[in-house]
Amino acid sequence: MIKTVTFNAETPGPRLLVLGAVHGNEKCGTKAINRIIPEFENGSVALKNGQVTFVPICNPRAYEKDVRFTERNLNRNLVPFPTPDTYEAQIGNILIPYLERCDILLDIHSYTVGGKAFAFINPANERTLAYGAALGVDCLVSNFDGAIAASGAKAEEGNWSVGTTEYARYKGAMSITMECGQHQDPQAPEYAYQAILNTLGHLGMLDRPATKNKARHMRLETCAYRTDAGSFAREWKNFENVAKGELIATRANGEKLLAPFDGIIVLPNAKAGIDAEWYYFGREA
Repeated sequence: MIKTVTFNAETPGPRLLVLGAVHGNEKCGTKAINRIIPEFENGSVALKNGQVTFVPICNPRAYEKDVRFTERNLNRNLVPFPTPDTYEAQIGNILIPYLERCDILLDIHSYTVGGKAFAFINPANERTLAYGAALGVDCLVSNFDGAIAASGAKAEEGNWSVGTTEYARYKGAMSITMECGQHQDPQAPEYAYQAILNTLGHLGMLDRPATKNKARHMRLETCAYRTDAGSFAREWKNFENVAKGELIATRANGEKLLAPFDGIIVLPNAKAGIDAEWYYFGREA
């Protein structure tokens, strides 16, 4: 069972959808959503216009097991399945109608390596850059799906790069994925909570000043998949600068993965599973 909670203002306005725990071990969004729902209910937070729908736990089975997913990544190949063959495909079929109806999506995540909160945006236009900056993050990252396509991996799965934000975007919504820091960071739920309030303020849905913030913008260019039991050259940090030609990782077969240009490593995951995203590489936009 998937719980959803919707609040409607008397005045028409945007339809905002806020998602938590698309990945079951990323619980900060759930905590933030479960904090703000009672505030709407007791009137301490009041919606001026529009509609907001919260989904505290998008993947209940993975959430219960405290794992990223049970059978496959819910946030990849997220398309309608007439005959769903996995638990995540069943869940996707439930979420998709909500993604199709929203005008704005905020999908709240956390990540393995840790570091500052940041946000994935697309396309990198004036509207989405303004929305991303309003979240209060220092960095905005664009071209996620383009980086996956450039890698050549998963090419046989044409919709592999389609997750919640991509699907909603294809249906006309302005969509952002918020990454709130490391999974266990005690500040992550607070970042998520403030992101929800900042989004509502930015959209004019609350009596709350819009956040004024300047954010760095980086564009992903490619993604490296972990194809065997290879290892990183060292313990990389998120958004660490890497010089052209510098060794990033070595595959078990001896192949050296070098930085293709002076750039930045994004979401390096030393614990990535086989055929999972190992790291992304990009540069200042």
